[in-house]
Parts: sequence; C-alpha cells; structure tokens
Amino acid sequence: MAKVVEGGADIDISGLEFDFVRSIRVWDVRHYSHRERGRDDDCSESYNMRLGTYGTQGEFGWQRTTPAAAPQWVLPSRRCSSSNWRRGVGVEWEDHEGNHGYEWVAY
Repeated sequence: MAKVVEGGADIDISGLEFDFVRSIRVWDVRHYSHRERGRDDDCSESYNMRLGTYGTQGEFGWQRTTPAAAPQWVLPSRRCSSSNWRRGVGVEWEDHEGNHGYEWVAY
C-alpha cells in the first residue's frame, strides 16, 4: 500500500492500475445560491466553490471551480428560486472496476 510522503506517494503510482486514485474528486461548496433579484425577475447566482483532485503521483491540490462544472449530485438544481442554496462537501470516485460512486455531506 502506498503511503503519502511530502504531498505524494512513496512509490510510483503513475500506472493505469492506480487510476482509481486520480479519479477521486472532492467538491467543496462553501456557498451556493441562485435567487431572484430586483423588479425584473433577474436571477443572481452566487458561489464559492473549490474542486480538489489528485495528480499522477498522489499529490492533492485545490482549484476554484464554477457551478457549471459541478455534477448534478453536487448542485441538484440551478433554478432561480428563493430557497435554492447549498453548502457541503462531496467526494466522488471510480473504483478499480470502473464503478462510479459519490457521497455528499451538507453542513
């Protein structure tokens, strides 16, 4: 089993047999809302989101992301309404057989 050392694995995990590590994605939705603003029924989308991924050798990094990039299980609706808000962390992956899975924790 590979162990994380200084931001990466202590063995070479660049081969296809370790693709499951690179398939792990972490969605950090610190704030998302989409609601009507103003008299003309304009919609305003507000968000603060990051996506965490693993690199070739297991190094983890964050990058800013947008609602358009998020899968539907992260943001089930982007419709304009007064109650459309979301906050939480989600993790998705593919196992070594290619089966997709995810978990969402709202907070």
